Amino acid sequence: MKKIVGILLFVILPAVFTQCKKENDDWIFCNCGIDMWIGDYAGSGNYYKGEDVDAQQLDVQLTIEQIAPKNLKIRIVTLDVYVETFYGIKNESTYYLTINGTNKSLIMNLKTNGDELKLTGTAKNFHWVYDPDSTYLVTDKTLAFDVLKIQP
Repeated sequence: MKKIVGILLFVILPAVFTQCKKENDDWIFCNCGIDMWIGDYAGSGNYYKGEDVDAQQLDVQLTIEQIAPKNLKIRIVTLDVYVETFYGIKNESTYYLTINGTNKSLIMNLKTNGDELKLTGTAKNFHWVYDPDSTYLVTDKTLAFDVLKIQP
């Protein structure tokens, strides 16, 4: 009986696992110049209000403009829920961008797969609470997004 069960497991398990498909993720970090970051992006994101753990899935539009040699303007829009503009300095040949402010922050990574470009990142809005005994940060809004560059 044990031998039959062993044989069945030996035959059935590989068949089950060959039906499972792993997502092909050939995206690699792009150590691209600032010109590659410029443009319009579209995709999706998860929006969290306050400290909620349940996300609201939204369509995300993101635009990056160059306003000076190393300065970028990044506008993130999700219809009627989250709209924010960030200004930051982009150093050449790094795959990431981090912008920290007094009440908001943005972290993004640029990846490439062939001719496609993808930004993944997190935008947050927050405020500080000052008590007599402590100071702490309270998160008001969080948007985790994954957007692809729209090719002209």
